[in-house]
Amino acid sequence: MRLPKQVRPSGFDLQMTSMIDVVFLLLVFFLWTSSFDEPEFDLVSALSLPPVGNASSTVETTPVMFDEIVVRIMQEVSGIPKIRFNGTSIETLEILNTRLQTIVAVGAQPSVIIHPDSTVAMETAIAVYDVARKAGFDRVLFTVSQ
Repeated sequence: MRLPKQVRPSGFDLQMTSMIDVVFLLLVFFLWTSSFDEPEFDLVSALSLPPVGNASSTVETTPVMFDEIVVRIMQEVSGIPKIRFNGTSIETLEILNTRLQTIVAVGAQPSVIIHPDSTVAMETAIAVYDVARKAGFDRVLFTVSQ
């Protein structure tokens, strides 16, 4: 009696099931860890300088559209917080409110970045935040000094 020959598989047999499982797990991992939120904007690293040269008084200036508004809150020695709106000093929150409302009335909607010093009380920073939100700004961000 003759025994049947054993058939050996010729070539390399690839198992696709485990590879599909790994690809599916990687897909789930990357979808789970990805973020679809908009990243926060970075602060400007340098201030733009005014143009150099002879400026004549007859030249009309157009209003500048802001990409972002930086509200800096600093604590003075006397204990009274000092507010700077894009580099200019502001005495009260009411003046800040009117300036922000003027920008909103123009139709601009830049992001407002509140930059309090580490010595400023949190209630002052929150008061500035509330003023910006009441003025009509949707994007109000905080930044901190290190």
